[in-house]
Amino acid sequence: MKILVALDTKEYSKKIVRDVARLAENTLADIVFLGVQESAKEPEKALVKALLRYQQDVYSYFSPDELPYADFSPNQWQEKAQGDWSISSAGMKDFTLKIRSGSVAKQTISVAKEMECNLIIIGCSSKCGCEWDGEMNVPLRIAEDAPCSVLVVKDVKNTNDIISILDQSAVSQDSLEMVNQLATLHDAGLKIVGVTEKKEGKKDQIEKRMVELLKYYNDRKINTWVKVVDSADVKDYVTNSSREAIIALWMGGKQSLIQRLFTQSMVDKLLETTKSSLFILR
Repeated sequence: MKILVALDTKEYSKKIVRDVARLAENTLADIVFLGVQESAKEPEKALVKALLRYQQDVYSYFSPDELPYADFSPNQWQEKAQGDWSISSAGMKDFTLKIRSGSVAKQTISVAKEMECNLIIIGCSSKCGCEWDGEMNVPLRIAEDAPCSVLVVKDVKNTNDIISILDQSAVSQDSLEMVNQLATLHDAGLKIVGVTEKKEGKKDQIEKRMVELLKYYNDRKINTWVKVVDSADVKDYVTNSSREAIIALWMGGKQSLIQRLFTQSMVDKLLETTKSSLFILR
């Protein structure tokens, strides 16, 4: 697994590093920390300092003999192109720091594609919806256009429940494992909610998928429940549940019912109202 973490110098970025470290410890993932700045002339000192501090924070969660990442000199930044700098280490697993100039959303999506990341993690302030450095739509644009799964974290806290919304679209093995890791990370129960349409055979299909997932997660010692909700009621159900629980939406594939139901405005509303995290799975 390769995890891309979009970070800046704000408090909401600092708060998510602990969960990133725990996830890295559980999955032994390759990690990419990305900072984005406006100027293309040289890396901003405050951003360089913050990324190096976050990297050391992650390393500190491992004992020296179990650290899968190698050390690197903070003075070895290389400019790949104008406005594109990076520094990396190649231990048992890779750890890379990158700084790009330009738009946060565009550069995050671009790096995720270039480096073939499986997951993007981004924090945001919960004071006014889901804000990134004064902009309201950065996490939304990343969640909407990313080539991989996206975890938007508003408030770092343990939650009792993760509610995973499932339709008839394909579920990747990476997505299954990411939900497993999220439940383990928060020591949370998992509720799988199947969304059905009034089409012949669809209800049986989704119920079969739910039984398979129930067995998958119970075998991994995750307390799991299943529930079926009609497509006409799922928006209200998710909105009400999102006030406390972490919501995981499977939105992959052109045939995804969830993709059709949860438009940009609906995902934006969830980002505004949820108190913890929103997980977009692909």
